[in-house]
Amino acid sequence: MAQIIGDLRPDATYGETRVLDLLRELPDDYVVWPELPINAEYITYPDFTILHPSVGVCVLEVKDWVEIVSANPSTFVVRTRKGRERHEKNPLTSARVKATKIARKLEGDRRLVHSAGTHRGKLILPWGSAVVFPNLTRMLMHGFGELLNPRQMICMDDLETGQLEQRLLQSAWFPVNLSPAQVDAVRSVLFPELRVSNAPGGEGVLDLDQERIAKEGLYEKQELTPEGRRVALNPVVRLVRGVAGSGKTLVLSMRAKYLAQTHPEWRILVVTFNRPLARDLERRVEEFADRIKAINFHLLCKEWLAEAALWQAPIDASDQQGRIANILANKTPEIDKFEAEFLRDEFNWMKDTGLVDRDRYLEEPRIGRHKRLAKSDRALAYQVFEHYQRHLEQFRRCDWADIPYLVVKAVDEGLIPANQFDSILVDEAQDFAPSWFEVLKRVLNPETGVMFMAADATQRIYRKYTWKSVGLHVVGRARILRRSYRSTYEIARTAFELVRDNETLLQELKDEGEELQRPQLDPTWMRRGEYPALKVFRDVDSELAFIIHTIKRLLDDGYLPGDIAILHRRQWGPARYLSALRAGGLAVAHIREDRRLPKVAVAVGTLHVAKGLEYRAVFVGQLQCLFDSDRSLPPMDRARFNADELRLLYVGMTRARDRLYLTYQSKLPAELTHLERFLDAAKSRTDDSPTRSSSSHVSGFP
Repeated sequence: MAQIIGDLRPDATYGETRVLDLLRELPDDYVVWPELPINAEYITYPDFTILHPSVGVCVLEVKDWVEIVSANPSTFVVRTRKGRERHEKNPLTSARVKATKIARKLEGDRRLVHSAGTHRGKLILPWGSAVVFPNLTRMLMHGFGELLNPRQMICMDDLETGQLEQRLLQSAWFPVNLSPAQVDAVRSVLFPELRVSNAPGGEGVLDLDQERIAKEGLYEKQELTPEGRRVALNPVVRLVRGVAGSGKTLVLSMRAKYLAQTHPEWRILVVTFNRPLARDLERRVEEFADRIKAINFHLLCKEWLAEAALWQAPIDASDQQGRIANILANKTPEIDKFEAEFLRDEFNWMKDTGLVDRDRYLEEPRIGRHKRLAKSDRALAYQVFEHYQRHLEQFRRCDWADIPYLVVKAVDEGLIPANQFDSILVDEAQDFAPSWFEVLKRVLNPETGVMFMAADATQRIYRKYTWKSVGLHVVGRARILRRSYRSTYEIARTAFELVRDNETLLQELKDEGEELQRPQLDPTWMRRGEYPALKVFRDVDSELAFIIHTIKRLLDDGYLPGDIAILHRRQWGPARYLSALRAGGLAVAHIREDRRLPKVAVAVGTLHVAKGLEYRAVFVGQLQCLFDSDRSLPPMDRARFNADELRLLYVGMTRARDRLYLTYQSKLPAELTHLERFLDAAKSRTDDSPTRSSSSHVSGFP
């Protein structure tokens, strides 16, 4: 089947719909674009643009006429399907004008023209145009041969006898066989927004899967009953899954811009879970800042609550833990079995998942919590939860997990406007809490709303649930991106090796209604480089000396400071790195706090805060801090904890584009010995040495 990129408008004619169905049946090396509002010049685009290695570019105009009453070279008097007569311009002239404008644009790209000889400056590919008459036969149109070139007409009998492809092939002026790179060059000229300027070695372009996902369903709307219009909390959802580095964020931001162009009257929300990624998304869609709001979830909630005069700063994690510790110290002895830190995390999890009702908390599975609790222990924990909540109410305080509930309550009471966004796009959706989705459902306009989410379950490190359990039904509306464009073959292969065979992780994904997304790892088309360096040091000072020396060497090799990141497992880790690198004469900034990150400073942060970001070179330091639980765990709970640590390290490793350095002191955690064996074996194989492509063109980028 042909690759159809985009959709027809809702008011498409019968003939346009029929032609699209027939185009869909063409072989899969055809690419077909129904008209899409791409830029200010879009009004010159035809009903369909077709690209094929042997056809070149052909544009089609579809005329759903049922009768031609009269005609002259410039004007046709026609009768429509509704029986009305109207005057129209010669359709072949109109199609030719549109095709010529496209050809002129293609000639502006040196990859698509002859560089020497008699055809210098001329296109290397044919281009043409045709008019499709789905209701008129070729015999009837024979009478208009002087006005319409028969070779550029596709009539009803051509469609009915399966001659559509033959007619398209006839439109090519000369034989051609475009290479994949040339096909992508055409795409990048037709749709400049597909270009990726930071591609390694030159300009890149979104691949067809990425483009298709960004453009499909742009005109989709929720079909609501009268009751549904009053309470529409189960929106239409589209989900793009993908391996790390497959371009999910790029597809999501591209889709937001397409929606802004297709529906200029819409208000669109792009939301994610952390501030660094939100800033990156804001930059990606800044040309539509008047229509697209890009922000992280909690800052959005703060804005709403502040506007409603309901905002109060939540207590932080340490304050929260201290208040719980005081409750434990002053209550009955049987609750001494609990630690304040454990209960803090338990209460946050209860609020995130909506299990704040006593009966539900006692009965439902505690998915994602490593420590098991007997029913009697749950009852005790819930007693402390009630004391904690009464304490917050008494002092008129809240914690961060309360914020979504405050917003939901304010929306339901009319203090915050409901239905204020016509479309919502969620990046890194796997890390959104169920309670967050309750907020988003309430501010999504049920008349127009479709929620678009980008997620990778392998990178889910905060909460575990199924989409269905939170009222998001993605069956039949999920797409998968398997090609990893961010990292080199060597880094992507190593990262996948980290998680591919962990039975606990695989079972957790299955329980979440997901599966491990296996990347397409092909050294023939992926960028090549060095395998990650796994290095041991006797102490932290020698590790820091290595990192500083290596960063300075990278800077000498042309890296910008902002191309480099240092990541750590623990919250206290970044401060140590920031201090040491500053003492070493390097400009540094904390990922979470500093807006200067893009160019002028080496980025330093935790593995958690780096989610969704990317850097040319990444250091993941002090691996011995992974798999180090603050408390003893029974075997099954320990296996789940270790699986979560693998997910977190996978996140950090897949931030790297070109180089990855993994460092530790003294002894490598036993859970990573399989990675060490893999790297030792991979580096010893002479047949797996990197070979760099001479081509600067790579298709598809994150």
